[in-house]
Amino acid sequence: MQESTPGFAVRHAWRGLAASLVAVAWGTLGYGLFLSRPDQQGWDDLEAGGRFAANLFVYLPYLALTLPVAVVVVLGLLPASRLLSPLLATAVGIALFAWWVTVQDYLFDAQPQLSACLVGCVAADAVAIGAWTVAWVWAGRQPSTASARDARQVA
Repeated sequence: MQESTPGFAVRHAWRGLAASLVAVAWGTLGYGLFLSRPDQQGWDDLEAGGRFAANLFVYLPYLALTLPVAVVVVLGLLPASRLLSPLLATAVGIALFAWWVTVQDYLFDAQPQLSACLVGCVAADAVAIGAWTVAWVWAGRQPSTASARDARQVA
């Protein structure tokens, strides 16, 4: 059976590492947004429009995207899952969202630790894409699961 081969275990380990690093990247970004020590003076300096923009364009999308990211991470950790594309799409989406948070430069005054968390997020995301690449290359090196009987039926 294909799933008992050592190649499957190696591919699953790399995919699991990629999924775990995607979770770390998303969690690091969330820590920077929600749990890092805020600068109250920085928040007070923002007018109501700035606070509304932060809630509408950064915090609300983060909360809305947390469930899809969690689903993709869990599916990436399951041994029966063979799809790698959702994991890559999620890693790229996290990188784009990190860029979007970086563009909202008014948040750096209100959340001083956010810049360090963004660096950690991007680093974990880059390593996750590297682990995904290894899993993808390893999956391409695996022999076909088609049996000789299937090959005769095609010919």
